[in-house]
Amino acid sequence: MPHYLDAVAASPWILAVVFVVAGLDALLPFMPSESTVLACGVAAASTGRPHVALLIVVAAAGAWLGDVVSYQVGRRSTAAVTARLSHRRAVAVHGWVHRMLHSRGGLVIVFARYVPGGRSTTALAAGLVGYPAKRFAWFTAAAVVLWATQAAFLGYLGGALFENHPLLGFLVAGSAAMAVTGAAIGIQRLAQQPVRVRQRVR
Repeated sequence: MPHYLDAVAASPWILAVVFVVAGLDALLPFMPSESTVLACGVAAASTGRPHVALLIVVAAAGAWLGDVVSYQVGRRSTAAVTARLSHRRAVAVHGWVHRMLHSRGGLVIVFARYVPGGRSTTALAAGLVGYPAKRFAWFTAAAVVLWATQAAFLGYLGGALFENHPLLGFLVAGSAAMAVTGAAIGIQRLAQQPVRVRQRVR
C-alpha cells in the first residue's frame, strides 16, 4: 500500500470520520458512508489499521445514531404533516406507507439501507407514521450491524486479494457492494408488492 494511504489508515481520526459520515448519511443521502467503510476495510487488509471489528462497531454506531435522529425528526413533524394532508393522493400515500411499515417494517428498514436514498426516507417516514420507536431502534440496530459488517468485510476481502493494488481492491469491493444493493432492492420490492395488491383491492 502507498505510504500516504498507510499514514491515513493509521490516523486516530479515521474512525471519527467513519462515525460522522455514517451518521450524516441518514440526513444527507449523498454522504459516501459505504464507500468510506469499504476504503477503510481495504486499508485494514494491508496495514491492520483500523481494526476491522472496531471499524464495524464505529460504522454501525454512527449509522444507528443517524437513523434514530432522522426518525425523531419525522416523529416530531407528524402533527404538522397530518394537518396538511388535504389532498386525496397525499392521504393515500401516507396510508400506504403506514400499512407497509406496520405490516413488514422489519424487512423494509433492513433492506432500505441498501437502496439509494432509502435509508433516510424510511427512517423519516417511520417517524411520520408513528412506527413504534423501540421496534424501529431494534430493527435499525440489526440493519446497521449487517450493513457495517458487509461493507467492512467486502473492503477487507478486496484489499486482501489485491494487496499491492489498493485502488483495484476498492473497485472490486465496490462492485460486490453494488451487487448486494441490487439484491436488496429486489427483496424490498417483493416485500412491498403484497401491500400494493391489497391497496388496489380496497
